[in-house]
Amino acid sequence: MGMPNIRANTSGHAAAEPSAKAGGRLSMAEALFSATQRRVLGLLFGQPERSFYATEIIELVGAGSGAVQRELKKLADSGLARVSRKGNQKHYQANSEAPIFAELAALIRKTVGLIDPLRAALDALRDDIGLALVYGSVAKGNAGAHSDVDVLLVSDTLTLEAVYAALEPAEKALSRPINPTLYTRKEFDKRLSSGNSFLQRTLAGDVIVLVGELPDGARGAR
Repeated sequence: MGMPNIRANTSGHAAAEPSAKAGGRLSMAEALFSATQRRVLGLLFGQPERSFYATEIIELVGAGSGAVQRELKKLADSGLARVSRKGNQKHYQANSEAPIFAELAALIRKTVGLIDPLRAALDALRDDIGLALVYGSVAKGNAGAHSDVDVLLVSDTLTLEAVYAALEPAEKALSRPINPTLYTRKEFDKRLSSGNSFLQRTLAGDVIVLVGELPDGARGAR
């Protein structure tokens, strides 16, 4: 989505999972799943439109090969993941026809597959952020295999360079490029009051608030 202050980020992918703890408490995902389970589910159900070959998953997850293979076997045996062969490689993909696919994909998107890594990455900047939200296809839950994570931020003190640096761990954890749009509060309020088409569409559609609250009248938060 082409907008002012957006630039493509093409950082390499690696397995990294920012801590989702806040105030020393466990996140919901940490209470429900082991570290390896969180990372495997975050990949497969965070990007259900994409298939991953086994060695790629092992590399991205950053856990031992045996532990990852066990989790993949459990997902395949339960029908939660599809397995196919391409040459000598096994490919794994979330099974969209599984009875609990929608619920599990939504849970993963609200935790390790999207929100937890982003919030953890922005935590150190929280005092400088008036509003941060995810919008676009990822927020709507209909992202494609090559979709970026679109993030809008409002801050009077941050630079795009600082935002990119802060979001790098989340980009690696999610295995998706993250494209931030950064406004000052004055810019944001001016565009909002003038009926800027981008902000109108964004705030009226599905968005996921990471920091702060939507302005009055916005109706897309979930």
